[in-house]
Amino acid sequence: MFQIKRLVAEPLLRLSCVASASNSVALSRPVELPADSSRQALPLKRLLAHAQANVPFYHDRLQEPDSSVATVSDLLNAVPVTTKDDIEANFPDGVTDGSDPADWRMMSTRGTAQRLITIQGFEKRDAVRAANLRMLRLAGGYRPGMPMVEIPPEVCENVCGEMGEEDEGVLSHLWSMLRERRLREQKSIRDLRGLVERNWIFNRKTYSGFGIHGSHPPPEILDQYVAGLRRDRPYLLKALATYLTTIAKHLRDSDAKPLSIPVIKTMGSRVTPGQRELLETSFGGKFWDDYGSAEFGSIACECDQHHGLHVFDDFFIVEVVDANGGRVADGELGWVLVTDLMNLTMPLIRYKIGDVGRIDHSPCACGRTGPRLTVTGRAHDVIVDREGGWCTTDDVVDFLESQPVVDSAQVSVKSKGWYEIAAVAIRNASIERGVLAASFAQWIGGQPRVDVNVVSTLRPEAGGKFRYVRGDLERR
Repeated sequence: MFQIKRLVAEPLLRLSCVASASNSVALSRPVELPADSSRQALPLKRLLAHAQANVPFYHDRLQEPDSSVATVSDLLNAVPVTTKDDIEANFPDGVTDGSDPADWRMMSTRGTAQRLITIQGFEKRDAVRAANLRMLRLAGGYRPGMPMVEIPPEVCENVCGEMGEEDEGVLSHLWSMLRERRLREQKSIRDLRGLVERNWIFNRKTYSGFGIHGSHPPPEILDQYVAGLRRDRPYLLKALATYLTTIAKHLRDSDAKPLSIPVIKTMGSRVTPGQRELLETSFGGKFWDDYGSAEFGSIACECDQHHGLHVFDDFFIVEVVDANGGRVADGELGWVLVTDLMNLTMPLIRYKIGDVGRIDHSPCACGRTGPRLTVTGRAHDVIVDREGGWCTTDDVVDFLESQPVVDSAQVSVKSKGWYEIAAVAIRNASIERGVLAASFAQWIGGQPRVDVNVVSTLRPEAGGKFRYVRGDLERR
């Protein structure tokens, strides 16, 4: 059955795109642009001109692009940073271009920082599908028809059984279109294409999340996930980082035979550098990192060198800046800004997405010459130490999980110099609160107050994701 799906998936994908006037297959092909090239400047000029002329929020913030300016850097230098507060204060009329709302799709971010709704037109939705397909191909070699399992933070409302999702079938939807004479209705055609891609082309199964069990379900529940993965034998497993690490630790601690899943990916949250080896050992494959968001879709992904994420620079311009919006040097930690070249309906230009990271413009060993991004966590998940340095999610999580008998932990900054840690012990062990508190105090520096609470599980945020560091960078 798997081989049959592999044979028909690519032709079906192309046919579905033709039927719905989609350009996503063509857009999914990787494009290598020279750094700061005129090829990237042209779509940026198009975006800036469109936003200045049609989007009220940008009327006074932007000037009509000078035709003599040829570089991306020069074009962006005159553009202020756009924040989430800017978008929310002007949503929807002030930040959209007046196009037909019938073509709009509302995209809600469900991150741990704050809820934000963005709007995408058909052109942008096409680019989102293309970028996702490009990411799957480049970072792990996935091809349509290969089996995939996802364990997202939240699944659809119609969940049947303990795992899996119930969805309208392709044939059922087609029959409804015939019965109701909607064969020429564009929305119905696009919905049909979505069902074909989801059910027939990408060969995707969705398992439900951990739910009421938080970060640490009982062993018998974790056994069900392992059994499902052994049965479904996915080529690609994509899940919330907490789910990946918890299942991987269960496999390790149970002395169970490792799985054989070639490609492991996270969704909606980060896997730290210290957790990669665990995932690869337990799942029997390679971890491939990528970066994206609900506002933009897939933005960047790793190559086989695994040294940074290659930005899809025909779709996006990514910068890393200091607190004043000035670009930082390569390798220096700063705020991530994203400019979306594909969304004219609701332009996001130099948008402060809320992540911190580093950028590298040097050529990669794989041969690509475009910028590479390393994202180290959410800005509100950064702890500022007594020297003013940034301790990111990667730093904090990897330190805490390296401590004896600590399985996982969450740090909250209560006030300057006061930290609260909720820690989960490894199986059949107990945590000495004073020892962990002293160790963290020495690591963070100074003479902080550190309170440690031992808990049986960690609870997700309202959007379903787990937040392991409640930091203080955005208070400064």
